[in-house]
Amino acid sequence: MDFNPENRFFSFMSLLGDLILLNVLFLFTSLPVVTIGPSCCALYLSVRKRLENKESYIVRDYMKAWKENFVNGICIWIVFLAALILMAFFSSYIASHLTNLPAIVLYLIIFIWLSFSLLYAFPLQATFINTPWRIILNSFLTSLRHLTWTIPLFLATYLPLTITLVFPNALGLTLVYWAFIGCSLCAVFSVLILRRVLVFYLPKDPEAE
Repeated sequence: MDFNPENRFFSFMSLLGDLILLNVLFLFTSLPVVTIGPSCCALYLSVRKRLENKESYIVRDYMKAWKENFVNGICIWIVFLAALILMAFFSSYIASHLTNLPAIVLYLIIFIWLSFSLLYAFPLQATFINTPWRIILNSFLTSLRHLTWTIPLFLATYLPLTITLVFPNALGLTLVYWAFIGCSLCAVFSVLILRRVLVFYLPKDPEAE
């Protein structure tokens, strides 16, 4: 095993450069907004392949994954986008009706469903062949079944977003973070955490037994 610090440094810099490139690709292919779904699938697949040290061509493999998940990715994202818009309007209602307990409970249920499902939906779409509706259903069920991994994934994904929204004075710095590396880092955490979950659903390798 080679412990040469220079090799480790250059390996890290190579990985960092690939993550920055993937981050730019993700943002570029997400510009139409409706294409965020296939972009999330492509980012997840590309980061997973890179972390597994599989030989790849970053741009070519990303675009290949983007095209393969285009239709289903858009269908899944449209459902979540509609839910996000609904939550935005619902939030303003809740803010002025804090004594309406049934509305608050409903709001929390929708929030948990949406935030949990978003963590799993696109990795599931990128990994398994299924219909968009089944992916959406399975994403929430899987998040509940593996709650001990869902919670750290929730924090790793949404905490940076919360910091961005809560500290508008640092918007310049946070925009640089998201423009260059933020989205890719979210994908890194997703790959590292979900590999512990998805192993339960992937077919076993007979040679490994």
